[in-house]
Amino acid sequence: MGGAETLEEALDLTQAELDCSPDRFLKRQTFLRSHAEVPEAYAVEQQELVWQTDPAKFDHMLLRFAYANGEQRVVDVDPQMAARDWFVRTRFSVAVPEADARLLAVDMVVEKPRTYAIAREARLVGEAEAAGEHYYRSLIYALLCGLLIVPIVYDLFFMRLLRFRFVTWHAVMTLGMLGFVLSNSGLIFLFFPDIPLGVRWQLNTVTLAVLAGAAIFFVLSLLEKGKVPKKLSNVLIGFTALMLVIKALSFLDLEELRILSHIAFLYAMLPMSITLLVVIATALLNESRGAIYLLFAFGGFVIAGILALLTNLNLYHPPFHVDELVFAALVLLVLGSSAAVGDRFMVLRVERDRARIRAIKLGRIALTDSLTGLANRRAFDAIEEIGEEQALLVADIDHFKAINDEKGHTTGDAVLCHMASIMREEFAGNPASTIYRLGGEEFAIVFSCTDEAVLRQIAEDLRRNVDGNIGEEVMGIPHATISIGCAMGGGRTPHEVFEKADEALYKAKRAGRNRSAIADSGGRIEVIS
Repeated sequence: MGGAETLEEALDLTQAELDCSPDRFLKRQTFLRSHAEVPEAYAVEQQELVWQTDPAKFDHMLLRFAYANGEQRVVDVDPQMAARDWFVRTRFSVAVPEADARLLAVDMVVEKPRTYAIAREARLVGEAEAAGEHYYRSLIYALLCGLLIVPIVYDLFFMRLLRFRFVTWHAVMTLGMLGFVLSNSGLIFLFFPDIPLGVRWQLNTVTLAVLAGAAIFFVLSLLEKGKVPKKLSNVLIGFTALMLVIKALSFLDLEELRILSHIAFLYAMLPMSITLLVVIATALLNESRGAIYLLFAFGGFVIAGILALLTNLNLYHPPFHVDELVFAALVLLVLGSSAAVGDRFMVLRVERDRARIRAIKLGRIALTDSLTGLANRRAFDAIEEIGEEQALLVADIDHFKAINDEKGHTTGDAVLCHMASIMREEFAGNPASTIYRLGGEEFAIVFSCTDEAVLRQIAEDLRRNVDGNIGEEVMGIPHATISIGCAMGGGRTPHEVFEKADEALYKAKRAGRNRSAIADSGGRIEVIS
C-alpha cells in the first residue's frame, strides 16, 4: 500500500515505497495505491478472471493489470460502473483484460476512498466461480428479505389490536434490518439500478444505525419495569445517541473526516452493543420473562456484529467468513424478537383486559346502590336527558322514619330491598327502564312511555302492587305504602323533569299519602287517587 496527493505520484511509487506492514491500510492521502502480485500457482488457464472489491464510496479509480510479457492494461472505473457491475454483498466486479501471458500483478489507485475496505477486500476470482457465488448468495439474501417482511406484517396486525411502543420499535427495527440487507447485499440495484454508489454506501450505514437504534429502544420498552436500573438504561441510550450523532457527521463528507467518520461510527457500535448485552443479562438476573427471548434474539447478533466490526476495523481476522455468521444471527434475531413481541403482547393484553374488567366492576360499584343493587344517585345525575317517549316516576315510602324508629334499621333495610324487588318485577316488561335509589326511602324510575294516559296507569299499578304486597305476612316486613309523582320527559334535562315529578310527589303526600299524582304537559298537577 502507498499514498500520494496526485494520481501520477501514486502510480510512480516504487516497490520500496509501498508498505506491507499490518498498518498499511491506514493511509490518509487523497490517492490510495495498492499493489498485489499474483502468485504463479494461481494461474488457471481455462478460466477467465474478475477483479472484485468493496467499492464503499470513492471519487475515481484506476486499475492496472501487468502481464509476464511486459504488457499492461488499464481500466478506468467510475463510481457508477461499480454500481452497474455490482456483485452480491458490498462488492463489484471488473473483468480482467485477456492477454497472451500470465497475469503478474494488479495495481489499484483510488481517489478519496471513504473506507479502507476498498483496498483490504480486493480479490481475484474465476468468472464461473463468481457467477455461481453471485447466484446462490443472491437467492439467500432474497429469502432473508422475504423472511423480514413477515414480522413487519405481524407487527402491523398487533398494532391494530393494541398500540404498544415495543411493537412500533420492533417494526422500525425490522424495516431497518430489511433496508440493511437490501443495500448491503446489493439487491437494491435490482429495484433502483441507477442509484448512485455513494447513496448505496450511505444506506448501508444509515439502515444499520436505524436497526441498532430501534433495537435499543425495542429492548428497553419490551423489558418489564424495574428489571433494569435507570442509570444503566441511560448509559445505553447515551451510547446510542453518540452513535447516531457520529453517523450524522458522516453526511458532511468533510475531507478531514473522510475515513475517520466511518471508523468512528464503527467504534461507536462496540460500547453500545456490549452495554445492550449487559442490559439483557441484568434483566435476566432480575427474573425478567422478556429477557429470555431477548438473550436468544440478540446474543448471537451482538456477538456476530462485534466480530464483523472488529474485522472491518482490521483488529481481528477470523478463520471463517463473518458475513455468513452475521446473516445467520439476523435470522435468529427475527425469530427471537418476534417471539418476544408475541409473548409480551399476550401478557400485556391479559393484564389490560383484567384492568378493564376491574375498571368496569369499580364503575358499576360506583354507580350502584350497595343495599338494593339498584342504580344510585350518581348514575341518575349522569343522565343527559329524558326523551320524548320517556317518563320519570319518583316514589317515596310513606312514614319510613316511623318504621325505622319502631322496628329498627334492619327492618327498614328489608322494606327497602323488598320495595326494590317489587319495582323490578313491575317494570320487567319494560326493557328500557332503569330504577334508581336516590337516597333514603326515595326511588326514581326512568322508562319508556308514550303518553300521559299510559303514565297514569303505570303509576297506579305500581302503587297498588306495593300496597298489596308489603305487609306483616311477607317475611315479617311491616305494611308500607308509597306516594308517587310522575311527569313525561319531553326531551328535557333530568333536573327539569325531576322538579315537576317531585312537585307532584309532594302534592300526593299532602293529599293523604298512598297516592299518585302526575304533572301534565300544561304544568298542572293532578292527583290520580
